[in-house]
Amino acid sequence: MKKIYLAAAAALCLGALMPAVPAAAEVTWGTCPPDPPYPPAAKGITCGKVTVPVDWSQPDGEKIEIFVSRSKARKKKIGTLITNPGGPGNPGATPVMMAGEEFPDEVLDSFDIIGFDPRGVGRSSGLECEAGPIEQPTTSKEFAALVATNRTLGQSCREKTGALFDHLDTGSVAQDVEAIRQALGEEKISFLGQSYGTLIGQQYAQLHPERLNSLVLDSVVDHSIKNPARLLRDGAAEAERALKKSLRTTVATLFARADQGTLTHKGEKVTPQMLTELLNGYLRVGGTPELDSSLKALATGKGEVRWLHSGGEIMFRATWCQDFSATFTNFTDYRTAMAEARKVAPYVRGNSQAINFVLGCQGWPAKVANPPAAHSFTGVPTLVASHTVDLATPHTWATRVHRRVPGSKLLTMEGTGHITYARMGLTAPKQCMNRKITGFLLTGKVTGTTCGN
Repeated sequence: MKKIYLAAAAALCLGALMPAVPAAAEVTWGTCPPDPPYPPAAKGITCGKVTVPVDWSQPDGEKIEIFVSRSKARKKKIGTLITNPGGPGNPGATPVMMAGEEFPDEVLDSFDIIGFDPRGVGRSSGLECEAGPIEQPTTSKEFAALVATNRTLGQSCREKTGALFDHLDTGSVAQDVEAIRQALGEEKISFLGQSYGTLIGQQYAQLHPERLNSLVLDSVVDHSIKNPARLLRDGAAEAERALKKSLRTTVATLFARADQGTLTHKGEKVTPQMLTELLNGYLRVGGTPELDSSLKALATGKGEVRWLHSGGEIMFRATWCQDFSATFTNFTDYRTAMAEARKVAPYVRGNSQAINFVLGCQGWPAKVANPPAAHSFTGVPTLVASHTVDLATPHTWATRVHRRVPGSKLLTMEGTGHITYARMGLTAPKQCMNRKITGFLLTGKVTGTTCGN
């Protein structure tokens, strides 16, 4: 078994249920500790901790520490920008510790940039579990075994972790962000959320809109989805959109052989699940010549197949399963939902990440502490950014969130990919996205709606 660290959405009613965030102590900044295998923090970066309650409904109860990092504005400061790179499970303090490589110069010059490891992640008070890959069940017996395995794993995690196990939802993380703001002594902040970090941003804006100067949601999670079948369908449809029409005949033939048990590679049987994983792995990054050559090798029996998987880690479940109602009552319901997903993705046959998310929650013992909600807020300058095709966070999610937030702007990058705002590996469309998103952070305004070739 592989050792991993499981990471940490306030629903509309959450603000009413939770007491006001108590004033947090000021951050004591100091040298950032080593974080192998990452390089040491860049010159001038400082780190500290913010103390928060495990359970925000009991602010005087057990406490945990949230690890934070800071890159001070290099020139005239216009504000403070708190960021999160998503996951859930990515250590958000690390990108800021490497700030010179992660953010455009204009942002580094103008903002104090704050990163943080969410509760359960990295150098914050965390959750350690043993975990392995998720196998898709094909029978009711296999489904029951998956449920039992997930329940046993979750109960073991709870025993090792204590109360924190049941409070890794994104609603709690959003309250942590407010504690960080108070500890910084800032009246208002800007927030940049990427991937799952966009859910933190939406929920923070829901709870504390008056505390935001601006909000950027890059590659957006839609928290309004109330059942796992919808999650599977949305993901499958996006994966199908990513597959080039020129590959469909080859893919259909390969799946037919896999269904019959006659598709092999180097003497090993290739299952339909393996083929879906292979396709998703390459389609997630926009498809590459290696996908074409790998499919040709499978079809002819000559050449190499480069198995690029889309990911099967279950580190997401500690948060995901508390944010989404993702469980099926029984195997029949799961099989029906998979059949519906296959109807919208007859060639790709599903989205591996969506499948893994959903299967990871079957039997997971934590309750849905942060139920799905259609987050909406007013008075916050909001920019929603997305690729036209994104297997991790479908473009349809971005359009839904954009429609729900009055006055928000939708900025679309043509092509397939995930995360539009990055300093490294800049193509012309990404340079365009960087200019527009940076301009929005600096001025609260954006011109145009698309970036393309």
